[in-house]
Amino acid sequence: LGTGSARFVGITTLLTWREAQAYCRTHYTDLAISYTSSDNTLLGQIQDAQGYSWIGLYRDTWKWSDGTVSAFPWAPGQITNYYGRLDCAMASNGQYSQDTCTNPHYFYCYT
Repeated sequence: LGTGSARFVGITTLLTWREAQAYCRTHYTDLAISYTSSDNTLLGQIQDAQGYSWIGLYRDTWKWSDGTVSAFPWAPGQITNYYGRLDCAMASNGQYSQDTCTNPHYFYCYT
């Protein structure tokens, strides 16, 4: 699913964030990165069918997996870091939620 230069693919295999990142880097380009509101909308569309899924956002001042800093909307109450363990992000309805990176989830790749 996608337009322009970004294309997103929903993967329905349960993997940890690092496993999902490795999968995306092997088979596509990387975990999904959302630079624009249009990208966010596209991720929201595939999320409707797939549910909470890893995206390429991790906590190091919340950066995308390519190293750029994120400035997109978090779901209410989600920008906390429960005892320093919620270091990876998932997409849900056009917003981001946090979870422990070792929990398995579906994920989005981009091409």
